[in-house]
Amino acid sequence: MCHIAIIGAGQLGSRHLQGLKSARLPMRIQVVDSSQAALDTARDRYEQVETNPQIQSIDYLTDMDQLDAEIDLVIIATGSKPRATILKELLSKKRVSYLLLEKVLFPDLRSYHTIHDLLQDKGLSGKTWINCTRRLFQGYQLLQKELQDYTGIITYEKNGSNWGLGCNAIHFIDHFAFLTGDTDIQPFDLSALDPEIQASKRPGYVEFTGTITSSTKRGNILHITSSSRDDVASQLIISTDQARYEIDETSDTITKNGQFWGNIGMKYQSQLTGLVAEQILQQGICALPSYTESARLHLTFLQPLVKFYNNSMEKNGDNCPIT
Repeated sequence: MCHIAIIGAGQLGSRHLQGLKSARLPMRIQVVDSSQAALDTARDRYEQVETNPQIQSIDYLTDMDQLDAEIDLVIIATGSKPRATILKELLSKKRVSYLLLEKVLFPDLRSYHTIHDLLQDKGLSGKTWINCTRRLFQGYQLLQKELQDYTGIITYEKNGSNWGLGCNAIHFIDHFAFLTGDTDIQPFDLSALDPEIQASKRPGYVEFTGTITSSTKRGNILHITSSSRDDVASQLIISTDQARYEIDETSDTITKNGQFWGNIGMKYQSQLTGLVAEQILQQGICALPSYTESARLHLTFLQPLVKFYNNSMEKNGDNCPIT
């Protein structure tokens, strides 16, 4: 029987729990959150999903010490601020076979290196994945195959209004890296970010509007905009000198040079976690980015963002509170 734990029972954690209910694995599940209200919400959402007779038991816990000593897969779905501390405590007390982490991974630069060393020490560096889910959608997998032999410059543009650039940019940075196969992304140019830093809808975190840009040594271009205006259409465009792909995630469609090319195959988190758990626990592999790859992509954005945040807020730390 597989033992799976979810740490953090909030919005994402509860959807992970729903997703696990579809996994075709004999399971024992434990859910940990210091908030009883969050546990109650997770329990309610779990009960909304069809019963899976392979789930042997599920426990809702308020303390990580209550977890079993050995766990096959741990999903950490907390906010970014406590995640490094949780990882350190978890791996000092429990024996874990695999990890799935939410993002933004950490708001401070130091933790990326500290956790890298910790995962290596625990034999988990190749057994930890980051939940950037666009890699799992069939339409994007097919598009990646179509682009893989292209040797010219690829331009990736994400535009829209107030979609949470701070907390969500990593989704599109990862998407770009996946589709192009080009992970050698230079630190982002943030000179077109708006100077005003906004409060996030998540207490204790901040958000940004404006434009960030980067390129790779190969010459590919990444351009991401979250406008403070409300009238900027949501667009995702990938261009080469041969084709222009327009992606509409709302309608689940991809067009190529104005003609329908295919569906994306979008899925909610509650439809994905079970599939990811099966892949990890049955095969020891996962289509999501590894910790090493994702940490490198995170830092291309976070390093200049920390400087921007420090300059704007007259601080001198190594962190920017995004989640």
